[in-house]
Parts: sequence; structure tokens; C-alpha cells
Amino acid sequence: MKKLIALLLSLVLALSFAACSKSGSTTNTDKPQKSEKVEVTGVGATAKITITEDKHGTGTMLNNAKLPNFSVDGESDAITHINDRVKAEVGTFCDEAAAEPLQYAIADTAIVETDRYLCAIVFYGRPLSVGMDHDTVASYVYDKAKDSEVLLDDALKIAGYDAPQFDSLVTKLFKSKGLGEDLLESKVVGFSFLQNGMPEFFVCVRYDTGADEIIELVKVNTDTKSMDQTSYAQFVS
Repeated sequence: MKKLIALLLSLVLALSFAACSKSGSTTNTDKPQKSEKVEVTGVGATAKITITEDKHGTGTMLNNAKLPNFSVDGESDAITHINDRVKAEVGTFCDEAAAEPLQYAIADTAIVETDRYLCAIVFYGRPLSVGMDHDTVASYVYDKAKDSEVLLDDALKIAGYDAPQFDSLVTKLFKSKGLGEDLLESKVVGFSFLQNGMPEFFVCVRYDTGADEIIELVKVNTDTKSMDQTSYAQFVS
């Protein structure tokens, strides 16, 4: 029976994303240039994220969930859609956990704001579950300059990659870390932006060490082209 390493949902991990590095340059004209200052006017200039707490549950088991809520002064279809996604994805997950006996959900939100982007990264899960088979990271990103939602494909384009190219980068960085004998699978589960406008991706990797099969969350910085391991919790299945 193999050990399965699941992602650690901790405030320490969440806060680490607010301390992202701030250097780098690009050549793709679609990408922000190093230290570029973006002037934001209109609706996006008032955009902000507040944290709402979900404490409901059954019996003595209550959710401990801190969820993002995007807002602007005025109307924004993009903001409305982002908040709807938060409710449909993480909110529904928390509701389903709270409805089960002896079960609850936790969620923590890290907020990263740059001149142009407003990012919320949510780490969520069920602490009493073992061997969770769902993604436990979700990201929600708003482009203040364009009053639009930024999706994964948009972030990859800004970084200068398509999906196969990014997979190749992850494989190369994984091999350079010497984490295990074989990278079995990788999946992008979220992203944020560095202060210079370059994306940073959160990738769930599954690999074989020769003794155990491991699932782990890593951060891929497309500015420095580097991969960093995160903290994690271990469960035995």
C-alpha cells in the first residue's frame, strides 16, 4: 500500500504567495515589460477583494472557510462572473461537506495584487478525508485594466506558452529537481501574477519515487523558469 501525499491547506502556505519575487524580463510583445506600470482607469480602478467566512455545518462540525469576494464601484460583468465561479466551485464544495455527518470543509485565500491584476488563490479541502481525489487549489484573477477575467489559457499566452510547451517546461524543471524516478502526471490547478506582470502557476504533480507514488503541489515561476516545492501534509492510504 502506497503513501499518498496530499496538499497542505495552511495559512502559512497561503501567505507565502504574497511574497513573490519581483524581477525578470520578456520578449513576447503580448507580455508586460519588466517593471511596467499599467495605468488603470474606469471600473477596474476600484476593484478589491474582501474575505467572507463560511462557518455553517451539521452538529458540532462547522466549516472553517475563508472565501474571496470581488467587488467594484459600479457594474462589472467580469466581477459578477468571477464571484459566481467562486460560489459554484469552492462554495458548493463547502456546502456539500457541511451537509455530511462528521464532515466539514476548510478553505484559505491568499490575495495577490499587482498594478494590473487582482488575484485570489484558494486552498480548500476536507481535513477528515484521506486520499482526496479532487483539486484543492482554485484561482480567480481579474484584469483591472481591461475589466475582464483572466483564465488559464490567457495566463499561458502571457507567459509565452501553449499547453504542450508548458507541460514540457514542467517536465524539464521536475527532472532538474530530482524529485523522483518518473513524472506520471502534471496538472495546472491555479495561477497568480508576479509584480512584474509575469504569471506564476501552481501545478499538481504525480510521480513515482521507486518506493511510493507521490502527489505534490509545486509552484512554477515563468519569469525565472524555476520550480519550488511547497509544504504538504501526508496521509496513508
